[in-house]
Amino acid sequence: MVAGSRYDYTRWVNTDQTTVLDMADFHYLANTHVPAPFDTIGIENPWVIVGVVLVASYIVASLVEWGGKELLHRSDSSSTTSFNRMFFEVIHTPLYLSIGLLGVYLSLVVLDFVESSFYFVGALLTAFVVLWAWAALRLGNRWIEYAHSSENNYKFAPVFKNAWKIVTVIGSGLLLVSIWDLEITPFLASAGILGIVIGLAAQETISNLIGGVSLYFDDTYEVGDVILLDDDGLRGAVVDIGIRSTTVLTRDNVTVTVPNSVLNSSQVINQSTPQRRTRMRIPITAEYGTDYRKVEQILLDVCDDVSLIHDSPPPQVLFSEFGDSALVFELRAFVVHPLKEKSAIDRVNRRVYDEFSDAGIGIPFPQRELSFHESEIDPNSSESTINKPNIDSANYGGQSHNDDGH
Repeated sequence: MVAGSRYDYTRWVNTDQTTVLDMADFHYLANTHVPAPFDTIGIENPWVIVGVVLVASYIVASLVEWGGKELLHRSDSSSTTSFNRMFFEVIHTPLYLSIGLLGVYLSLVVLDFVESSFYFVGALLTAFVVLWAWAALRLGNRWIEYAHSSENNYKFAPVFKNAWKIVTVIGSGLLLVSIWDLEITPFLASAGILGIVIGLAAQETISNLIGGVSLYFDDTYEVGDVILLDDDGLRGAVVDIGIRSTTVLTRDNVTVTVPNSVLNSSQVINQSTPQRRTRMRIPITAEYGTDYRKVEQILLDVCDDVSLIHDSPPPQVLFSEFGDSALVFELRAFVVHPLKEKSAIDRVNRRVYDEFSDAGIGIPFPQRELSFHESEIDPNSSESTINKPNIDSANYGGQSHNDDGH
């Protein structure tokens, strides 16, 4: 080895009989004794290697894309709910795009441009992180769909979905900070003051986050349940439980977004538990003199003919009270689904009206009669003088009388 030349690695500092090589020369020593890829293959021009790498990565990516589409196309329709198929559908696109990005990165390594092309390499790695972060979020959403479509009851699925989003976003952010070598010490120094400001500005958001966690651990409801808010009367089926709010679909096919803090602080009636059915109460009146046994039999027969009413537990007819001018009954029956209650009441009322009409049972209704006293007509006047009218009190099908007792 020639002293003073570029291959002179004998420079050292002797400290307590310990030889320490110069770091710059040690780095160059490693590079010279490890041959580059094109030296190993025997090709001296690195651009030829770059072309081979790019073409090879393009071919492999194309094969992965084509093979994935063919595999998904030829798979049985019965496997649409398979977790393996779902997993491959999600990673299919990021996989072949990552192969293309890998080819570009290897080309930079061959040309020894990795250190000199900091921004370009950072952009490649950023695209790679963003691509797989998007795939991870999509995988979490698809897994929730798979969990809901299966026979198993995954009550933790909504919370897992929210936690998965938070972990994925935070993890991707940390990777991007590491890729771009960002200095976050100034941000950490002011984190205390910034945390107070953010806490004051995001009180409602934090309250919604805590409310969502509380609703989960309380097992208040899950996706598909029909809930009723006692405060404002909102009623509908839960279609999504998010980090900040819960989405409810009403009977009018209107989507309502309710903050989790509101649901956590108000009385929520879950009409789908312990079973997905609800009991309706329909008041029925019949005129006095009607056989109450006949009324009860008619109402039970009507319930047997309405398909929206459960046979078990069986419907009940209660003789509630003797009204002012009517016999008051109450029909109690369970409906197959909470959102079918209005339809069931409509069908029952129509059938009861027809059956009462056929059986000759009268349905009392409020009536009022007005009577007037006619005074003597003044022969010199063309107008009649009418005294103050007498208004009878309300009655239900009975007869009213005037002041003369007729």
